[in-house]
Amino acid sequence: MVSSARQAVACILLILITSLYVRPQSASDKGPPSSISGKITVKDKGVPGVTVRLHLIEPNSGGHTTRHRGVTDDEGNYRITNVPPGNYTVVISAPVFASADQSRPQKTVLVGKGETIENIDFALVRGGVITGRVTDSDGRPLIGEEIFVSLVNKEDRQFFFGRERRRTDDRGIYRIFGLQPGSYRVAAGQDENDGFGGMRGGYKRTFHPDAAEVSKATLVEVKEGSEATNVDITVGQSIPKYSASGRIIDGETGRPLPGVSYGVQMFLGSQGSSSMTSGATSNSEGDFKWGNLAPGKYAIFFEPPPNSEWRADPARFEVIDQDVTGLIVKTSKGASASGVIVLEGTNDKAVYASLTKAMLYAHVMNESSTGNSSPSTSINADGSFRFGALQAGTVNFGLFTQQHFNRQRLRIVRVERDGVVYSRGVEIKDSEQVTGLRLVVNYANGTIRGVVTLGKGTPAPDGHFNISLNRVGDNDGSFISNFNGPPQVDARGQFVAEGLLPGTYEINASYTPDMRSPWRWTKQQVVVSNGVVTNITLSIDPDAPPDRP
Repeated sequence: MVSSARQAVACILLILITSLYVRPQSASDKGPPSSISGKITVKDKGVPGVTVRLHLIEPNSGGHTTRHRGVTDDEGNYRITNVPPGNYTVVISAPVFASADQSRPQKTVLVGKGETIENIDFALVRGGVITGRVTDSDGRPLIGEEIFVSLVNKEDRQFFFGRERRRTDDRGIYRIFGLQPGSYRVAAGQDENDGFGGMRGGYKRTFHPDAAEVSKATLVEVKEGSEATNVDITVGQSIPKYSASGRIIDGETGRPLPGVSYGVQMFLGSQGSSSMTSGATSNSEGDFKWGNLAPGKYAIFFEPPPNSEWRADPARFEVIDQDVTGLIVKTSKGASASGVIVLEGTNDKAVYASLTKAMLYAHVMNESSTGNSSPSTSINADGSFRFGALQAGTVNFGLFTQQHFNRQRLRIVRVERDGVVYSRGVEIKDSEQVTGLRLVVNYANGTIRGVVTLGKGTPAPDGHFNISLNRVGDNDGSFISNFNGPPQVDARGQFVAEGLLPGTYEINASYTPDMRSPWRWTKQQVVVSNGVVTNITLSIDPDAPPDRP
């Protein structure tokens, strides 16, 4: 199983439950159905036979779900009916076409009860094509090689939404179509700096025609409906691979520990780290071995079993030009933290029952925060909890419940011990047994519904918007952030933020028409109360100076 950086995973788990939660209105909300309609055109002429899909945005379900679809008629018009309330992405399926405004052919629409939403239109152009052949230095074709295409603008900045991925066929030939007009970089091979790419092996990233550095890549010009041929790539040498092996032992007795799960972490300098597990365990002698490692800096980490009191510091090593052997991972008794969960702001028994079914996480931060830095535990019926096998460092707590009704609305707002509030986390030393913690949880039930306009009430046109919310007083150094991201502004300039704690929020909104122009900003403070929907309008002056307020 592959995961992102272990530190990032640890942060995500905590952010998921301590963040300022923003959730679009669920399609399960009751209310009369709505409809969405629009037109798809190329040079103002309707395009028939294009499939239009509505993807329900469910940020906590791990993806988007296609709930409704339609097809354009002979005039390019579509209409999708019986749409329940919710937040949707309108996506069109027209592979040979590209968006006319250098954005993805999709739009977000926040659907209310019984709404008739019109003019969700898409202007397309006939897409361009890039095709070529990928070979090694001996002229042999590379089969199934992944191709990376990046759209750049006049300032040579990369547009990630212009990135496509394809693979070569049995002749080493690739063909990418439906591209927007513009300048492109085309590459094959793995980037050693992307963590998993370096671990997977293969050939080093090479840009058309044979450049190892992105600055030396030859740009490929694509025009509307054109085909750029012979965009060939000759890859350089393959990425060398080595192995790392060693033993996991009991730190007190020196005895080997069999059946212990482990993984490998790759350090990427300023980019952080990434890690990988495969379900591997140490053998009967406590031995482990991990292969397929490119030159770089790594660590082997230990995965303690559930409810374990033991932990181990990762064994760091560097791969240069040969296998690494003789690594030792020593276990030791970890610190522990125990206490009780207290619910504030509601006496609802259903909410309390949901709380006792939640998972509690302890995120440990220290100078070498690697390996297992975010263990979890269950909450007992009386609200008590206990963590074992903790690293020394600063511990912050968070919880997560999968019940839909309470999803992300139960949040830890305060950590106390003996009447002292720990806003920046609890310091724990090696093997220390910390007791008497009191984690205060609040049920967040406030809502902000807003609309973004340009100028004096002008509806927001197509462009790029960012919305951020910060509760005044939360910037005290505590670990509070937003896993799900900010509210999405839909095609009509509307947004919704639900599951908010009571308090005063600062709302920041920004806008740019095409990502190449400066951003314009505005901000506003809003008071949020539990169970109350607060409606606001944010007006951005598109002609104001680009400085942030």
